[in-house]
Amino acid sequence: MTRLYPAALLLLSVVALGCDTTATQPESEVVVEAYLQGGAPMDTIQLTRSVGVGDAYSPREAAVTGATVEVRRLTDDGTPTETIAFEETEAGLYAPRPSPPPTVRPRTSYELSVSTPDGTEVTATTTVPDTISIVETENEAVVYQGPDQPAFTITPPRSARDGQAVLVLTTTSLRDFSNPDSALRKQLTPFYEESYDPEEDSIEAFRTTSSGILNEANFSRDEAGRITTQLPWISVAFYGPNESAVHVIDDNLYDLVRSQQAQSPGGQGGLGPGEIPNVIEYVEGGTGVFGSYVRATREVSIQRPPDESS
Repeated sequence: MTRLYPAALLLLSVVALGCDTTATQPESEVVVEAYLQGGAPMDTIQLTRSVGVGDAYSPREAAVTGATVEVRRLTDDGTPTETIAFEETEAGLYAPRPSPPPTVRPRTSYELSVSTPDGTEVTATTTVPDTISIVETENEAVVYQGPDQPAFTITPPRSARDGQAVLVLTTTSLRDFSNPDSALRKQLTPFYEESYDPEEDSIEAFRTTSSGILNEANFSRDEAGRITTQLPWISVAFYGPNESAVHVIDDNLYDLVRSQQAQSPGGQGGLGPGEIPNVIEYVEGGTGVFGSYVRATREVSIQRPPDESS
């Protein structure tokens, strides 16, 4: 399963941007990383402890072990109607105990409950977005940065966010990543080829790229309310076959990502020095993200411009 946002990395980047490293270090907290995909089997949950600014982060070394983890499906009035127990399969990683795992229901709320051996209680709730489907795809095979862009028309998701739909598009290269990095590098699009440093970067990190949050200003609606959005070129890292995915995200992911974007150089917030806000997240008794999303996918082919050498 493709994960949208590695929460631990997001939170660490926020800490690095928003904290005075000379200040007193906060106490370590339980960090939750959990994503529910509507219509898919329930996925694993990772529990770690936060580390100080400047300290190396290793999920295995920071793992929270021996915790009791449950996810409860809630009725419309918030009453638990089903409890899914999780078991630790490796240090800090918890998997649903039922086999096969239950399917996550769209338009349904779930509550996470974590009890650690030291008595820490962590809770969070997410409401899974409505399902979507791609009903039309335009320009499935295009030249990179040519006059035509891939575009996807999706069914309108029902949303409680003031009627505003929020999308995230990701692109995953379908190239064979068992090939040498030197061969894969030749298939990077110009922006990512310039960004890639073989001494510092794993080329695998460029395999899936994201558009960031797209709102009403980035797409159009027809009379039936269907949404059409183009695939931004910035979210294409590799020439060749790619899988594009349109995601609708819940409020937890939306607030986490938009607040993180506001703190990033070139983010959407237009914030000046000294105006960096805290990251927005909804984990009680800890930090991190317990979020959900739905997605629909299509394959596209991005061809190298004829005037660009391979």
